[in-house]
Amino acid sequence: MGKLLTVPHVLDARGLGLLIAAEIDTAAIGKSAGEIALSCLEAGLVVNGVTASALRLAPPLNVSHEHIDEAIQILTNVLGGE
Repeated sequence: MGKLLTVPHVLDARGLGLLIAAEIDTAAIGKSAGEIALSCLEAGLVVNGVTASALRLAPPLNVSHEHIDEAIQILTNVLGGE
């Protein structure tokens, strides 16, 4: 979860194992979690908007470090970090 907390506009991360939720500063971005999830999907990352300001990330159990890094990069790009 440490890498997730480095993503711009991620306020908090919580979870157990690989089931993680990220609380997003949606007011700063001007998009709901559902809209962010759609942007992530268009960029190749499947996440769920579970509340108005939280995204759920649930990668497969055999996820690689490279795929995690790629997911963090996509989320960073979508949230306006790069």
